[in-house]
Amino acid sequence: MADKKVIQLSAIDPVIINNVPEYTEEKVRGKEYVSYGKNNLYPNYLWDLYNTVASLQSIINGTVDFICGNDISFKDRDNIVNAKGETVLDIVRKIAVDKMIFGGYALQIIRNMAGEVSEIYALDFMKVRSDEKNQVFFYCEEWSKWGAKSLIYPKFGVNDTNPTSIYYNKGYITRSVYPTPLYGAALVACELEKAINEFHLNNINNGFASNLIINFNNGQPNEEQKKEIERDVTEKFSGYQNAGRILLSFNDSEDNATKVERLNGDDFDDKYSALCERSREQIFTAFRATPNLFGFPNQTTGFNEQEYQSAFKLYNRTVVRPIQNEIVDSFDKILGTKGSIVITPFSIETNVENSVN
Repeated sequence: MADKKVIQLSAIDPVIINNVPEYTEEKVRGKEYVSYGKNNLYPNYLWDLYNTVASLQSIINGTVDFICGNDISFKDRDNIVNAKGETVLDIVRKIAVDKMIFGGYALQIIRNMAGEVSEIYALDFMKVRSDEKNQVFFYCEEWSKWGAKSLIYPKFGVNDTNPTSIYYNKGYITRSVYPTPLYGAALVACELEKAINEFHLNNINNGFASNLIINFNNGQPNEEQKKEIERDVTEKFSGYQNAGRILLSFNDSEDNATKVERLNGDDFDDKYSALCERSREQIFTAFRATPNLFGFPNQTTGFNEQEYQSAFKLYNRTVVRPIQNEIVDSFDKILGTKGSIVITPFSIETNVENSVN
């Protein structure tokens, strides 16, 4: 009887990468503020997603345009709000961006000698931290620096006499010190879209090299050697960032050469396309939005004005108007006047009435 050939296969363990940081709020020892996520840098993570996930950025930028409408002005005062010459529209646009990215915004209020509100500035929300009760706020240009120093501001109060204070908005959907963004439940989907883009970029940079199977033809190594080979290959070639990379093998002779064979396609293009579509759907679902509002046409009908108007009407009612009302309410409290600012609603057409105030 012929000797039986023994074939030993080794499956490389999957590499699981979770780039979504665990959100925590912790009181920092020796500090008055509460840490905003791990290492106090969670807003930096959200800002990075905004800059790298196209769907997310498109929704946020589009929604900010809807929030700001066709125009914003004060009802009974000059539109210039500070010494920098910024208008109320400039300020609202800044805080609308922060509201959409981080879930909240912060305004610095400056009073004159008579105790009246004289200037309003939009603070970069990424640089603001709070105490446990949102009564004292801390502003630092770079929280990641060791020994970073912060400026301390009290909470804005209608009847306070502080020369400068902070009006802090964290929305209505959080019970924590810091706000929760609308897309908080879709962070994994954002990471997925980001990873798919990086995979395809690396695939292009590496010449669309196909999947490969590596045959080591130098005899059977012992178990410890197998694990070492698996670990080395995993570290060098696993993960979406290594798409299409080719293994170089250095051998003593041609007889002992490592053989590398191409695998069949395995429908990767279809799988990535489906994943991309799925992740995008989840992001839009988190915002309760439809793609055609933000430049993603319907696959069957393309851009349809009637569908756009219907989608905008619902999105305006459920997302845009509530945020506009929050912003109007903020200025009303700051200035002590009801209907202090007027937002002319966004419309493709001109001369639209029914302003928000």
